[in-house]
Amino acid sequence: MQSTDTIGKLKEEAERLTGIPINLQKVMYKGMQKNNKKTLESAKFKNNCKVLIIGSTFKEITKANVPLSEKDLENDVQDRNGSEDEDEQDICTQKEHLKILEKGIPSNAHVGIKNKHYPLPTTPIRYVFNEKGDKVQLIFKFTQDQLWIGSSKSTKKIPLSHIKKVYSQRIPDIEQYSVLGLQIGNTKKSTVWLYFVPTQFIRAIKNSILGEWGL
Repeated sequence: MQSTDTIGKLKEEAERLTGIPINLQKVMYKGMQKNNKKTLESAKFKNNCKVLIIGSTFKEITKANVPLSEKDLENDVQDRNGSEDEDEQDICTQKEHLKILEKGIPSNAHVGIKNKHYPLPTTPIRYVFNEKGDKVQLIFKFTQDQLWIGSSKSTKKIPLSHIKKVYSQRIPDIEQYSVLGLQIGNTKKSTVWLYFVPTQFIRAIKNSILGEWGL
C-alpha cells in the first residue's frame, strides 16, 4: 500500500485476502477505529505496522445462523455444564450465584440466543451483572490483549493471558443466557463471575481467551 492510499482502499485489499466484505470490516490501529476516507499517512500508519481487522465473511455469518447439527449439539454439552469438574456443574444452584440470578435479566441486556454460536460482536456486550450485582459491559481489547469489564463507576482491565480457566453454565429456564466465570489466578477464589452473558457468545469468548485447543 502507498501512504496516499485510503483506509477504504486498504479494506478492498483486505477483502481480497480474507473474503470479509468491506461493509463488515472494522479496521483498528493502535486501539483506534479508522475512518474509510483517511489516508494511511493521515491515520499515522507506519511501514510494517500491525493492523487489526475485525469482521466475518458471509459464509461465517450464514453458518452462525444455521441450527446446530447433531454433532454440534454433542460438542455443546460442555457449554451447558461449564467445566467438566463435578463441583462446577451446578454453578446456578450455588447460593452465591443464586442471589444474583434472582435479580433477573438486566434491563437493556444484549439479546440472548440459545443453540447457536456467533462470533464476538464488534460492539460491547451489554449489559450483564458482575458478582456485586452491578450492571457492566464487556469489551474485548485484542490490540491490548485485555478484557475490559466496565460499569458506571469503574473499569476492570483483565489481561487475557492472566485468565487460567473459564467456567460457564446455561441458566435454567432461560438458556439463552449463561453464567460465566473467569479464573485469573491459581485458585477458584480468584474467579471473576458474570451473569446473564448471551449464550451465543460463550464459545467465542472461550476461544478468544483459551484458543481452540483450550476449550
